[in-house]
Amino acid sequence: MKVLLKLFSLKFLAAILGVTFSILQIRYFGASRLIEIYFAAQSLVYIVTSLTQSGQLSEIFLPVYHQLNAIKARMGFKALNLILSRMLIFGLLLTVAVFFLTPYIIQLTVPGFEPSDQEFATLIFRVLLPYLLLQIINSFFINILNAEEKFGRAELLGLINSALNVLSLIVFFPYLGIWALVVSLLLGKCIEFLFYLVQLAKLGYKPAFIWRLEGFDHTEFFKAARSTVGYAVSTQTYTMVLTASISYLPEGSFAIFKYLQNLSSKIQNLVVQPFVTIFFTLYSKSLDSMDYLNDLFQKNMKSLLAINAFLIISIYLLGEQAIEVIWGGDKFQGDDVQLAYNFFQFNAIAILIGSINLMYRKMSVADGKGKMLYRYWTVSQLLSALFSYLLIYLFDINGLLFVIPMNVLLLTIATYIVYKKDSIILNFNYFDRDILILSALVFVAIFIQFYFEFEAKFSLEFFIRIFITTLLCSYPIYLAIKTYRKVFVRF
Repeated sequence: MKVLLKLFSLKFLAAILGVTFSILQIRYFGASRLIEIYFAAQSLVYIVTSLTQSGQLSEIFLPVYHQLNAIKARMGFKALNLILSRMLIFGLLLTVAVFFLTPYIIQLTVPGFEPSDQEFATLIFRVLLPYLLLQIINSFFINILNAEEKFGRAELLGLINSALNVLSLIVFFPYLGIWALVVSLLLGKCIEFLFYLVQLAKLGYKPAFIWRLEGFDHTEFFKAARSTVGYAVSTQTYTMVLTASISYLPEGSFAIFKYLQNLSSKIQNLVVQPFVTIFFTLYSKSLDSMDYLNDLFQKNMKSLLAINAFLIISIYLLGEQAIEVIWGGDKFQGDDVQLAYNFFQFNAIAILIGSINLMYRKMSVADGKGKMLYRYWTVSQLLSALFSYLLIYLFDINGLLFVIPMNVLLLTIATYIVYKKDSIILNFNYFDRDILILSALVFVAIFIQFYFEFEAKFSLEFFIRIFITTLLCSYPIYLAIKTYRKVFVRF
């Protein structure tokens, strides 16, 4: 429990700084085409990075790391060096190829932008390319630290990076404009690499170029890439189709979509990810204790649903007012606030579905079904690409709203199908009394939002809404805390 509180505290401070950073972004750039150009280049960097499959492979490597260390002390570190040596060579070749193909890729990614905007996005993207190599390394480093139960390192670093983002934007914006965001992103990733390296060095890790390692069949390990390459390509396809479709919407739509996507990601990292991180480590180490696994799963799932009930109630009842308070201004008014709130509501649903997905995903990976998982996800991402194009083409901005939870839902369905195949099966009772109470509270919040309007800020009606929100959120908070105290006694 102490570790959990530590993770939450660090993530909470980082979230506060993250919101501050978003406030500065909107104050400086609003929902302008300039910030959309940056978001387009940044999105493309993430797309290309996904082609290395570093995130998926680092997750698959976690149980392998434990197995190798059981055979011989620190053998896992040697295997890590081997994998990184090979992946960095691939990443370097990919970086060079993408550098020369950038103009064509940008045209495919944001065809709705003007040619001059596409040229500027090309320049920003090329400057950001070193991000790819750093991310390959960092993906493996953080998973190894979690495997060693060094919880809180990533959260502490997130806090440092958030502070750096705010400081960089304030200091460099008057001189560099939009390039201040580029400097901030690259500088943060470099600090992340150095921080992880120092933490691993304390555990005895030493970087080295290793091409082969006796006792570790790297060929077999990299065969996992065959199952994840389809997922990586399909994810790239979905993201590019989505971004290309959004580029034809009115100016500002893409910026607001990204602002809310980033905010929702920070919220999920704050209230969901710490619990899932600890759960995955405990689950992967306790596969021989069925009773403990079942208890761990039941209580963890119930707590996650309670946390999500708290989020949905808060966002539906106070989300619009919160956006207006933190983001409202000369460059973000009326229609922008309303659209942002609409995105916020649908992102709240996506976080709920994503939390369930994370649980079944982590268990599937721990059960050795990672390869099958990515094969099923490939289909989900291709369907997401098709549906996102149709939804935006037919319904414009309203279609984009439904794309947000639709993608997560398709991934969750695929994850659940994989989880139910063969190995350990733990079933959760979604009609449990506590879950029914949570559902009722959420429906009450949604009913109040749609049928009772409280428009005046800082008026009696506004404070009544705060009181109602607090009242409805009290049970989900109580249930989450009570359940986690029982699950994570050892922490």
